[in-house]
Amino acid sequence: MSLAFLPHLVAQVGQRFADQEPERQLKSILKGWKLIEAVIPSDEDQAIALMSNFNQIEHLRSEFRTRDRSNFDLIQQLATEEGKIQEKKEILNEYLGNREKYAQKRDLLYRELLDSLNPDQQIRFMVFDRTFRKELRNTVETLSKLKEMESNKKEK
Repeated sequence: MSLAFLPHLVAQVGQRFADQEPERQLKSILKGWKLIEAVIPSDEDQAIALMSNFNQIEHLRSEFRTRDRSNFDLIQQLATEEGKIQEKKEILNEYLGNREKYAQKRDLLYRELLDSLNPDQQIRFMVFDRTFRKELRNTVETLSKLKEMESNKKEK
């Protein structure tokens, strides 16, 4: 299959995240590019569905992390306070309930994504999903170093 549509698709991803700061926008574009490159969708429609499903999972993950940090800060605060047993139980139950809801939604979205792929693509996606964050960090670090080196050359 030709990936001729890839630059157009990645440009659409970049446009969607145009309101982000440049580094986050770059990460979003690289993520989309790497996802398509790893999974090798059979056609543009499958690529669009893949990107959409993956972005839903990433958005859910991001929202969860934000809420989870906030909720955990409250739990840490309560850990230093004596008493308030009922309040602690309620907050703990809410915290655990939110984690369970997130896991259920994530698993549902993940299953939907996998169901849209053939077995080879499913395997490639699973490998990508486990490795891309580290690769993305390394890529961004490399780009930052190159930018810094270029900046240093201009200063001299």
